Amino acid sequence: MKIPFKSAHEIQLQRAAGLVAAEILEDMCQAAKPGVSTWDLDQIARAGIQKHARIVDQEVAQAARAVRDLVANGNYDKAELERLTKTYSQLRALAKPGISNAEIDRAIAETATYHRVVSAFLGYAQPPYPAVVCTSINHVIVHGIPNKREVIKDGDIIGIDFGIYRHGFCADTARTVMVGNVSEEKRRLVEAARESLEKAIELCRVGSRLGDLGHAVQSHAESRGYSVVRQFVGHGTGRQMHEDPQVPNYGKPGTDKRLKPGLVIAVEPMVNAGAPEVEVLDDDWTAVTKDRSMSAHFEHTIAVTEQGPWVLTRPSSTPGNP
Repeated sequence: MKIPFKSAHEIQLQRAAGLVAAEILEDMCQAAKPGVSTWDLDQIARAGIQKHARIVDQEVAQAARAVRDLVANGNYDKAELERLTKTYSQLRALAKPGISNAEIDRAIAETATYHRVVSAFLGYAQPPYPAVVCTSINHVIVHGIPNKREVIKDGDIIGIDFGIYRHGFCADTARTVMVGNVSEEKRRLVEAARESLEKAIELCRVGSRLGDLGHAVQSHAESRGYSVVRQFVGHGTGRQMHEDPQVPNYGKPGTDKRLKPGLVIAVEPMVNAGAPEVEVLDDDWTAVTKDRSMSAHFEHTIAVTEQGPWVLTRPSSTPGNP
């Protein structure tokens, strides 16, 4: 297992991805009302991705103009060039003496392509996932595929799982939304799942172990009378959506890998009202509780820093203030 630790600058880039993911997820959560289809939520997410892709294109164009203006007379401050290209480092190629217009255009296009906001889910794995968001209602645990015919109803709980890349780094986040007049049983389940994630986030500190996180999730969920899914787990995330290490939602304190600065992980408790067993439906994606009990799912992308946990997909979070 080779765990890719991130530099402080890489974590800042991943934070930028996290803020975009958080914004689009919030838009979908606000839209999850009775009468709205899960396909509608996917369309909201696609529009958000396109919006932020255009923003990156604009930023790259502005940075490119600034670099060309800086180097126009051939005598420029290299420190200023570093500052202008800190995020879009590929644009340093524009400072090359004698660079042609065609090379400039190619460098700008390649930079925008690399940094642009794109879906982390669309086309993923085999069979290729067909949407940009997973929408999982009631007894669906994860990986529900949006559908025009699947309409959200009053009293439903719906897990909305969403991931994007920005600056080449992934941000992965999920929330279970309570729609309208939700029963007390469903409300308690959703709250237990949310609280279990918060328990794990608190432990995302230098020196903790992965087993500590899993135990925090498992012990909290089970103390409320629920079970945790074992077939799906959290994961490292960065230049790939799924990186080492795996982050189970169960475990023993003081076991498994020790957390170090620069580790970025996606922690994602999946908590069932009944038994933990999973059944995957014929579409090879939709995962439901085998006993058809209700399920709730929450997820955040978290960086381990010297100051403490930094929840990259929570806009209010800062290093050490999850």
